[in-house]
Amino acid sequence: MSKSFLSSEGGIGRFKFILSLIVLVAMTAGIAYGADYFFTHPDYFMHGHFGTLGVFFAIVGALICSMIGLMQLLKRLRDMGKGAYLTLWMLVPGVNVLFLLYACVTPSKAA
Repeated sequence: MSKSFLSSEGGIGRFKFILSLIVLVAMTAGIAYGADYFFTHPDYFMHGHFGTLGVFFAIVGALICSMIGLMQLLKRLRDMGKGAYLTLWMLVPGVNVLFLLYACVTPSKAA
């Protein structure tokens, strides 16, 4: 039962979780490419003197998408029957990738 893409309420299955991660990565890449192209392209803003502003918008877009991804992870953990404190594994480099793979392959808890 998922309420909204931007909400952490409810739960989502494996397929929907993987699909939401793919959409978020594509959105992040699109925002980064668009910001870089817009602010460094010679036709805009005095011939590309605002390249660092493109990097700023790319970082802000990535942070917003990662927060949405954490909300999706909370839904997935709830669906697996695990506690929300497990999202702290996302702060540990290297372990976060393994934890995402774990969340992608673990079946849902039987209701």
